[in-house]
Amino acid sequence: MMIERIRREHGYMVRLLALLRHKLTQLKSERPVNYRVLRELVDYLANHSEKVHHPKEDILYHYYTKHYGHHHQIDNLELEHQTLSEKTHAFLDVVDMVLQDAVIPQEMFIEQLENFLDAQKAHLETEEKSIFPYLIETFTVKDWQAVEQQWSVCEDDPVFGSTIAEQYKQLAERVHQTEHECT
Repeated sequence: MMIERIRREHGYMVRLLALLRHKLTQLKSERPVNYRVLRELVDYLANHSEKVHHPKEDILYHYYTKHYGHHHQIDNLELEHQTLSEKTHAFLDVVDMVLQDAVIPQEMFIEQLENFLDAQKAHLETEEKSIFPYLIETFTVKDWQAVEQQWSVCEDDPVFGSTIAEQYKQLAERVHQTEHECT
């Protein structure tokens, strides 16, 4: 079911945001971080969200609006997806500048990373705590079948799926390493 896949993706995102939060802690402690892995992580969040994750959610939100009318929180989510995408790409540009040896003050980078993390967390919490429970309560079986039929994109996740994309090899290794540290 679409909502289950979306929630699974949210779980992946939460794990990645925890890795970023750890990198933030390292930066604040003036310890070195691997900016290439950081870049892969932010790039994954940008690309996967834009191509797979947010379009799936937008199907739910458009369907709701078309069949149930307006809801103040749902009405704002498509714009929030766009704003989140812009923030993600802006932060990705800063990471790229660091990787190209541009001089970025550490405090500025830390502040931008914190803002990025806060925006991602707030968005996920809004959907998980308010929107999804409301949709689950509101949608009928027919509604879920209808939104499912609107989705036809391949969902092989380039980090968490069965085939790891070349550009995310280091990130996937880090995620896998973190999983083993937790067990």
